[in-house]
Formats: sequence, structure tokens, C-alpha cells
Amino acid sequence: MRSTIFWKVLMRALVSTAVLSALLVAVENGHAGLWRCVQPDGTMVFQDGGGLNCRKVDGLSALQSTPFPREENSANGRQTDPLSTGDVPTPYPAEGRNVSSRPFPATSRAVPALSVRDLPREWREKGWNLPNKGDIQLLQVDVSHLAEGNGPAVSTDSHFMSEAKLTLATAVLAAAKAARYDPRFLKVQVTMPMAAGSLHAGVRVDGPSAGAFWAVAVASAILGDELRQDLCFSGTIDVDLTIGPVEGVDHKIEGCRLLPQFHELMIPWGQKTFALVEKGMARSIKITEVSTLAEAYEIATGQPLRPAP
Repeated sequence: MRSTIFWKVLMRALVSTAVLSALLVAVENGHAGLWRCVQPDGTMVFQDGGGLNCRKVDGLSALQSTPFPREENSANGRQTDPLSTGDVPTPYPAEGRNVSSRPFPATSRAVPALSVRDLPREWREKGWNLPNKGDIQLLQVDVSHLAEGNGPAVSTDSHFMSEAKLTLATAVLAAAKAARYDPRFLKVQVTMPMAAGSLHAGVRVDGPSAGAFWAVAVASAILGDELRQDLCFSGTIDVDLTIGPVEGVDHKIEGCRLLPQFHELMIPWGQKTFALVEKGMARSIKITEVSTLAEAYEIATGQPLRPAP
């Protein structure tokens, strides 16, 4: 009897170790499995599963080239992003444009990043499943003035993979464009601070879905506005300042509620459904849609997105 119990305990320990190892090497993919679906009234909705009149969205370039409606905004009723019209500077401003390069205080922002995890296919084929696929990591975004003007100097630590690094570069350029700030004077670093013995020690972050919040964080550092501490946000960012769709929004609600201080989740326009709202309400998470960086910024800071002084 003792021998049987010993082997049962040993097998459970081995299985638990294998599952934990699989979780630690899992990475976020910000756009795989995303579908663009045309509704009967002609509107487009982005969702995680396919269906009638749905087409799969493949690749970051497809997300960034997708047009988003501007006629209606469910977040605050405004019709357009004031910074997306008129003479807006390019990411690397030409000589003579009205942009700022004034120094600002070095700033650190704590930004939650939502991710979707799953077991490897071979584990799923054996019947294993994760009851909660959503996860959250608290990232640190450090922004400072680069006096030499030879930037932007953009870097990450070892937790971030190639697409996440590209996304950060895009976010920095979008933030600079929105705040009319010369990006050559920006130094931005994103890291994942690790507590001793943290289960996130093996996490690798990839995909574009944290880009919109990174852009908000960089712009807030330039402008000196504080970020709300109860807000999660998942959305891609383009240099035209639009917020693009992401996958796994229903799982990201689960990730947002893992830490008790978060009570609202911003998502890209067109991805909110009744089921999503009901799931959020059951978990005390408010779901808010945004389509532009200006809308997201005002919700995240309580201040308008404006040109830097």
C-alpha cells in the first residue's frame, strides 16, 4: 500500500512539473487566430473564432492595414481623433516642423501586459486543459530625455522577443507623433521586474497587443500625466494612431482580474460583445472600447492628448 501511494505521489509531482514547465515557456501571440467578420448590417467585428462571413486575419501587417470606423466612438461619443487630422508630423520630423525637444523628467510607468497562455498541442491532445488561459505581467516602462538627440534609443530586457521589440519601436514613434515630440530625443526601455522565485522567470513576451498601452505610457511620460492604476489595456498601435484588434479578449478579462487593483479593460473598437460584457460584469471588470490613441490616452490619464510644450 505504501509503495502504491508513493508512486501515485511521484507521478503527480512529475505531471505537475511538466505542466509548469510548459507554462513557463509559453509565449503570447497577439494576432494568431483572429477573425474579421462582416455582420448583417455591414459592420465589421473582430473575434477569436470564425463563422459565417468571417475571414482570418494573418500577420501584423494585416492588422496594421485594417481600416477602422471613425464615425462613432462608444467610449466617449467623439467622432474623430483631433491629432489624426491636419498637419501632423512624421515619426522623424522634417526640419522646421512645429515639434518639441524640450527635456522632461525621467519617468517610470508600471504597465500591466495581458497575455494568453495554453499548453502545447501534444498536451491538449491528451486531454489536458487550462481552466484559465489569461495571464498578466506588470512591466516597467522607463522614459527619459536623450540630450544627444541621436535616438530614439529603444531597448528591452531578455523577456521580450522580436515582434514585441518591433511593437515597442512602433509605440514610441506613435507616442512621439501624437505629442508632437521629436523622437530623436527619446530613450525608452521596457523591462519585466522579477521578484525572487517568481513563476514569470521563464516568461517570454511576444506579439503586438501591448503596443497601444506602451504608446500611452510613453506619451504620458512626455506630457507629465499620471496613469490610472486600475486599468488594463490590450490593443495594437499603428503610426497613424489607430488602435488595432487583438485575439483572446475573453481570456484577457481573466488575466486582468488576477490582480485586485484592476477594474476596467480597454479593448479595440469592434471587439466588444454582449457575452464579453457579461463576463466582465461577473468579474467586476468594466469593458471599454477605443479606436484611437487620443481616446485611450484620455481614459488612461484623465487628460487630453496634446502637443508637448
